[in-house]
Amino acid sequence: MVPIFFMDKDLNTKQKGIGINIQIPIEDMEASLKSLLTNPFFLMAFSIFFGQYLGQKSVKNIKLGSSVTLFIGLFLSYILNVLWDIKVEINRDLFLLSLIGFIGSVGLIASKNIRQTIKTYGYKFVILSFFVTGTGALLTFVFFNVFKENSSSILGTYVGALTSSPGLAAALESAKESSYVGIGYAIAYVPGVLVVVLFSQVMKLILPKSSDSYEKEEDSKEGFSMMSFMFVIGLGVGLGTIKIAGFGLNFSLGLTGGVLISALFLGSFKKLGYLSFEFNTKQLNIIRDISLNMFLATVGLNYGQTAFEALKTSGLPLLLMGLTTGLFSLLVGWFIGKYILKIDDIYLIGGVCGGMTSTPGLASAIDAFEEEKVVSGYGATYPFALIFMILWTNLLTMGG
Repeated sequence: MVPIFFMDKDLNTKQKGIGINIQIPIEDMEASLKSLLTNPFFLMAFSIFFGQYLGQKSVKNIKLGSSVTLFIGLFLSYILNVLWDIKVEINRDLFLLSLIGFIGSVGLIASKNIRQTIKTYGYKFVILSFFVTGTGALLTFVFFNVFKENSSSILGTYVGALTSSPGLAAALESAKESSYVGIGYAIAYVPGVLVVVLFSQVMKLILPKSSDSYEKEEDSKEGFSMMSFMFVIGLGVGLGTIKIAGFGLNFSLGLTGGVLISALFLGSFKKLGYLSFEFNTKQLNIIRDISLNMFLATVGLNYGQTAFEALKTSGLPLLLMGLTTGLFSLLVGWFIGKYILKIDDIYLIGGVCGGMTSTPGLASAIDAFEEEKVVSGYGATYPFALIFMILWTNLLTMGG
């Protein structure tokens, strides 16, 4: 029992020091604490609060921004499991809601410039996504033949290093031992995210300040239509559920791809019947930031314990495979995009993040550059990267 004393001092009755002894059983305090530490909203708020605080701190002019929320979530999930045997599991619907909100707002922001982006670069983003995803697939095929470990876990490092949920779904569906795919994915996901996050921050230091005269559209007359926003989301969810089968492949855009394409397409029109898609960018940014931090916190909390445990059981090799796959996919994409395709640096940074299908990477790039061109590059590359990820994953399954 824990005694708690309250002192009541009433000057009128001159009674001082009257103690009220309330005793709370230790068991009840422990139960209350455990209830708090398993509350998803508290854990998300904790991760976002400290993620925002630490993300603004710079070390040698490098700030990780909102991405720190992901790592706070990973660490918190692991600590809770080790100290209190608490397995954190955030509801999947909450995760999807945050992801849809982020992708929808990002797509609508990018849509204002997407037509000009495609007109200027067009096929170049298709080629970029082919080389980014193809480099990772080629390395994974090499790992199949060099290392004699379980091929399913190595396949998992490919989709994990490129942080691809649709790729993971395809791998789980077609791999011989799907549980090992999950282990490889969990181990490679963290270095895959870290590589893209650090890439964005390093590019911020290397690249000169943009002298581009690119101007944002005036937002003063634009507002926010909840009906139009929900139409974008609803159409995107519908597109994401469509299955495309043939040639041994079973492909769908998923919620992420469907909502992104819906936002890019509808947002490029100012009006469609009674619906207006002239959204105020500042308001979209608020939705983007809230949804993004919820998404990053959820990913970290859900994967933290799994990633650390998988690392202990499967060891260093899978971690190094994931790191190598992520790093070389990124570097090859940057080289091809800059020196062969001649894509503008800011568009290319977004394009590389899109080719890596990395939502946390996009978040870091937005924090670093605060330019809509980053989002446009991401939006133009991401759909093609999704398709290639499914294609390469299925081919690797056949070869492994």
